This record gives sequence, structure tokens and C-alpha cells, in this order.
Amino acid sequence: MKRRTSRPRKPTDTGPSAEASGPVLAWCSGSRCAALHRLNDGEDHQQQIASTIRTTRGAVLITSPCLGRCELASIAAVARRDGPSNRIGPLAWFSGLEDHHRFRALQEWLRAGGPQQILQPDRILPPVLRDATCGTTPPPRIHRD
Repeated sequence: MKRRTSRPRKPTDTGPSAEASGPVLAWCSGSRCAALHRLNDGEDHQQQIASTIRTTRGAVLITSPCLGRCELASIAAVARRDGPSNRIGPLAWFSGLEDHHRFRALQEWLRAGGPQQILQPDRILPPVLRDATCGTTPPPRIHRD
């Protein structure tokens, strides 16, 4: 009787890895930002951005009912996260994301990995996002339970 031996299975790709480095997106889902997205092109940007983050290696999405910068229209902030250390860099802020071109540029930039330098999240940006930049702030404080 022949004895069967099992071969080690190849790991399967189960999507983005929490240990991988990648972008952190703070997305405003407040009433003003959400209304501006709907009024501009009628699309659900919240669902689209969530899908983008889900399919981007190492990406993390933080949603907020309001980020408190309503005067800047539809906003979001992006930082770089180092997967192994879980360290998060400063946030680069972007405004006017209800604009179709700015929103699509943000999506593509995130899919490409977002900021590549943890301490300078706004150093290398697509031209459309460069025009949408409205500052940087210290890294977000994230408390895990």
C-alpha cells in the first residue's frame, strides 16, 4: 500500500495585509461633505473609497461623522502607516474632493500606495491632488481596545 504524503499548500492571497505598510485615509462622512459628493455627480463616494481601501494592500480607512473643516468643502486626510511597527506619519489634508477629477486622483493615488514617505505624506503627489492640498497636521492618535 502506497502512503500518501501531503504537500505544503501555497499561501493564498486573502486581500490586503494588516502587517503591510500602506496609506491611512481619514474620510469625512459628515452631512456637508456627503451632500457635496451627491450634488456634484450623484455617486456614492463613500462606498467607492471604502472599496478602494479594501483592495489596497496595507490600507486603513478611518471614517468620521465630521472632521470639523466644513469651510474646506469635502475633505479627507492621508498618512503613511508602517505595517511592522504600526507607526503612522503626519496627515496630508485635501479639500474639494467632491470634484470628480480630484476624487478619482485620490483613488488612483491610494491604489498606487498613497504617500511613500512616512514623514512627508505630501511630497510626491499627482498634479490634481497638489492643487487640492490644504496642509499637514501631526499623526492621528488611534486607540485600540
